Amino acid sequence: MRTGIRDRAKINSCFTAQQFWLLARRQPHAYQGTGAVRSQQRSQRPKGPPGKFEVIFARSLIGFKIVDTPTTLSDLLPQRVELPPIPTDMLDPAADSRNLDVALATVPAKPAVYALLDHAGRPILLSSTANLPMALLRRCLLPSAEEFHRRRTNYRQITRWVEYRRVSSTFAANLWFLRAARLLYPDRYRKMLAWKMAWGIVVDLETEFPQLLAVSAAREPTGQWLGPFPDAVSARQAIHVLEDTFDLCRYYEVLREAPHGKPCAYKQMGKCPAPCDGSTTMAEYRRSVRMAVEFLVGSEATSDSDGMAAAAIRQTWHQAQQVQMRTAAAKLNFLAAARIKARINATASLSGEKLAHVQRLSRLKFLILQPGGTPSWIEPFFFQAGKIAVGEPVRKKQVHRVLAHWCNQINAPRPIQDGSSDDPADTVSLLCYHLLRSRDSGLYIAADEPLQAQTLADQLRDWAKINSGFTAH
Repeated sequence: MRTGIRDRAKINSCFTAQQFWLLARRQPHAYQGTGAVRSQQRSQRPKGPPGKFEVIFARSLIGFKIVDTPTTLSDLLPQRVELPPIPTDMLDPAADSRNLDVALATVPAKPAVYALLDHAGRPILLSSTANLPMALLRRCLLPSAEEFHRRRTNYRQITRWVEYRRVSSTFAANLWFLRAARLLYPDRYRKMLAWKMAWGIVVDLETEFPQLLAVSAAREPTGQWLGPFPDAVSARQAIHVLEDTFDLCRYYEVLREAPHGKPCAYKQMGKCPAPCDGSTTMAEYRRSVRMAVEFLVGSEATSDSDGMAAAAIRQTWHQAQQVQMRTAAAKLNFLAAARIKARINATASLSGEKLAHVQRLSRLKFLILQPGGTPSWIEPFFFQAGKIAVGEPVRKKQVHRVLAHWCNQINAPRPIQDGSSDDPADTVSLLCYHLLRSRDSGLYIAADEPLQAQTLADQLRDWAKINSGFTAH
């Protein structure tokens, strides 16, 4: 069952509140007279032992030090509040409201990710909100006599504990919601997220018959994963451009019959070297596929040569194509010149804003800076190869002291081995959502190439024009 409400509210600049019903399996006789029984009859509950839920988040680098990271739900949502019980002889909403006000007096009126738990510690609801006390009062106030018989869950009668974590930005709220939902409901948590899975291109250059294939990030393919793409259409369009540019095979089932396959119409049109019938060798065809991949995401460094960025490879290719186009036009071969020009224009779509961050997953790195709760603080996140490490918040006036440390962290050849159970498919989709779709005031700095402290300081100064009170020396 998937029901939810997504609202937007401002947290410093912008905050997206997402609310989902997460009703755990419970004993019907324990909740007689509540809407939970009716909800249970309408949905299938996930099976699993109640009580303590555990996930592995061993250790990670935060700020200047290594600190312990979450191992249980109580660590993901570290703050806890106990709601006062309802006396059996009192069903007075006004009196119950006063009791809740006293119990929630210590809860800050700040954005948070929170979970409602029953008396046995089982989850009832997981949500995020821009104002935690108001959200708890709205959900947990004892209903009036008119509202009591409505078809809705009476959370006041089934909730005993509230566990929560304060968050300072939309990105932080989505990240902690993702981790908590994955912990509680590993089989269906993706259906409860506010964003869709990112798309990518998969290719295995080591196989005998390589193929470019558009897949959802939720899959676990073999070979290299290239992305993220905002949707399936853009991923498939990129594949079509690469096929036309490098004359790749369009019919994979025919390619697998090489060198005894029957050539298709593309060979007759001069748009395919036809490795299927042996007109060219598979080694040459695999070389063409590798060139297509490097055209999209750049080449990797090897023992014989240094890597080259995709922009440099495309520029070199464009210059060579322009020379060929002028040569064909000088020989009055205008048809060939027109084909070359059309090929050059088609590749322009690979340099668009939506595909600006497409990269190999192993080289996909971002330093993400978000508001830190108050205008004078900033919270860093380190995205490396599908893993996200949460940094320690830093005062904006003191951020110049940690620039070198941040650069060393994001430039490390390998991400932190903190034992995190984050799925790269989820974290890449979260990153893609905030980069391309969400109205996010945070700063996302790509670190495909080694990030320098001075370059980082310059980008922070530009960000300071929007976020006042920022100093980067």
